[in-house]
Amino acid sequence: MRVLLCAVVTACVCLGGCQSEPRYSQAQLNALETREIDAPLAETFTAASNALFDAGYTIAMSDRAGGLLTGTKRHDRKRDEMFVKKSNRWVDYTLSVQVRRLEPKVSAVRVKTAINGEPRVDLAAIDEFWILMQRQVLMHEPLPKPQIAE
Repeated sequence: MRVLLCAVVTACVCLGGCQSEPRYSQAQLNALETREIDAPLAETFTAASNALFDAGYTIAMSDRAGGLLTGTKRHDRKRDEMFVKKSNRWVDYTLSVQVRRLEPKVSAVRVKTAINGEPRVDLAAIDEFWILMQRQVLMHEPLPKPQIAE
């Protein structure tokens, strides 16, 4: 009886504690990572750059002509130090963005994420980027105040 109980507890700990990264099909990845933006290429690139800044990333590489942006962000896990190996104290997040022209006023944006240099699908970072990107694209200069006829 005791052996059976130990086996059940061990199985629960192993299966419950080990969470693997979800696997996505290519179609699912495209849906998560790619969007069409109703804006010209230059405006979309600027919006993507501003969205990276707003999300707290530092622009590590910017190639406007090629439509490529890379932002990096470092998280210090000092508070978790008692639970984390000292070699894993820092977590580096990378967000890479590709902007390309589809039509004169329509662009495609694709975003990829990496954690500590390894490509990983970081849904939270991708969602945050899309929200900030949408805000940037929707922001325009305010309309001039209407002139009141006297």
